[in-house]
Amino acid sequence: MLILIRRIRQVAVEYKRGDIERLLKEDLWVLGRRAYEIRRRLYGDRTTFISNMVLNYTNVCVIGCSFCAFYRPPGHPEAYGYTPEEAAKRVLAVDARYGIRQVLIQGGINPEIGIEYFEELFRAIKRRVPHVAIHALSPLEVDYLSRRERATYREVLERLREAGMESMPGGGGEILVDRVRRELAPRKIDSATWLRIMEEAHKLGIPTSATMMYGHVETLSDIAEHLYKIAELQEKTRGFMAFIAWNFDPGTSELGKRVRYPKTSASLLRMVAVARIVFRELIPHIQSGWLTTGPETAQLAMYFGADDFGGTLYEEKVLEWKRAEAQIDRREDVVDIIRSAGFTPAERDNMYNVVKVYGQGGQD
Repeated sequence: MLILIRRIRQVAVEYKRGDIERLLKEDLWVLGRRAYEIRRRLYGDRTTFISNMVLNYTNVCVIGCSFCAFYRPPGHPEAYGYTPEEAAKRVLAVDARYGIRQVLIQGGINPEIGIEYFEELFRAIKRRVPHVAIHALSPLEVDYLSRRERATYREVLERLREAGMESMPGGGGEILVDRVRRELAPRKIDSATWLRIMEEAHKLGIPTSATMMYGHVETLSDIAEHLYKIAELQEKTRGFMAFIAWNFDPGTSELGKRVRYPKTSASLLRMVAVARIVFRELIPHIQSGWLTTGPETAQLAMYFGADDFGGTLYEEKVLEWKRAEAQIDRREDVVDIIRSAGFTPAERDNMYNVVKVYGQGGQD
């Protein structure tokens, strides 16, 4: 144990902001080889995934992020919001059809929804499908609930945890540089608030994911700053389970009028490789980010340091057109994608514990 802790601390100290920026400029194939060696040492040829769904409980949002084509303002004819009962029934239906292990719950900042809504929803899910883990909300939603309920972040998180929330995704991270955040979404929480809420969750024993959305108005220096801030918090709390980088997709968003084309697949491979080199064991899992760049790039990402494919993402609506393009309709599709890349698929639970290994060549 002492050896592991010492190794983790060395990784965190080794890569400062300038070091990370230099890594981001290195030859892609050199980065890939280094990242793959680390991945092989930690996980061999095993790649994990989770059978899950995304419950987008509302598309109403008052934040107005320029990169989001999903949200609708209050009163919009296309606005929707599920009641807790309707939302829970959707989880039951997907579980009955596919058999899932996790529900990822996220939506917008809807002024009509308070903390009691989530308490009722979480309890309804755990009462009916207790085997489905609740991976829910984001620092932005926690901040909103804190202000709405006039409660501390800790009090909000404690209530959500008591109702059944087991972990928290890293939504709203984008780039943790305030100049970038003001340009993307001036009404969104700043980077210090995002990090503070994540730290509070970690202190309460609520593990989270860390995310990064790249490919818009950020610089390499901004990306390096983002990765360093996440590593710095992780060294302190050890609460991040995984890191997920995803590519901005213009779609029909307002930002898409300025940034008309997404970054190439090579950009994702670079982000995955640098994340694996910088985080090593500090953040144990790196996801391949298949939704925005496609399953083929996700296969390559396994050779650039990714050890987790992510989820099946049934019912995902925020990037619904990308979900439809991927043609991942069942867990067997994910298993085949991982196998065909030359890795051994392993289904995991919400806490990244392997629950089933699928052998190569159809041997399950």
